Amino acid sequence: MKNGFTLIELVASIFIVGALSAAILLNYRTGQNKAFLTRAAAAFETDIRRVQNLSVASSEFESSIPCGYGLHYVDNRTYWLYAGRLNGAANCQSSDHNFQSGADPVYQDRKIIEQRVVFRSVFSDIFFEPPDPTTYINNSRSVGASTAIELCLEDDLTNCRNLIIDTAGRVVSQ
Repeated sequence: MKNGFTLIELVASIFIVGALSAAILLNYRTGQNKAFLTRAAAAFETDIRRVQNLSVASSEFESSIPCGYGLHYVDNRTYWLYAGRLNGAANCQSSDHNFQSGADPVYQDRKIIEQRVVFRSVFSDIFFEPPDPTTYINNSRSVGASTAIELCLEDDLTNCRNLIIDTAGRVVSQ
């Protein structure tokens, strides 16, 4: 009797190894994509908290104390942290709380940290006014108002992570 494998046993073994390899690779890519979105959402949430904290501290910027700090959408990978109404704002509460080009200086120009992640769509300006800070979304502080910001994979806009910000200043990641 000869020792060895039959052709059917060899094909079956190759099929099993190939199927296991494909499953492992698919799980790895899914986990990697989830990690990209989680890191990008965490970094963006940190920037939201940064402008909130700057507002609470009434931090000086360009030798003046602004009416607050906010975030402004620039493009699908870029957003600005800005200081609101530095120059001669008589009453911060009655001024426009959206980014004013030419009047509001950019505190920091920021990009999403993950190269494969983009904003799915334009989001409303988010502005924090000291001392509480009062939260404005698209110049409104209506109770219960909120905005959702979707961070998605650039090559799969259905694979997203959502951040919901409301006028109470809460940030929820989904």
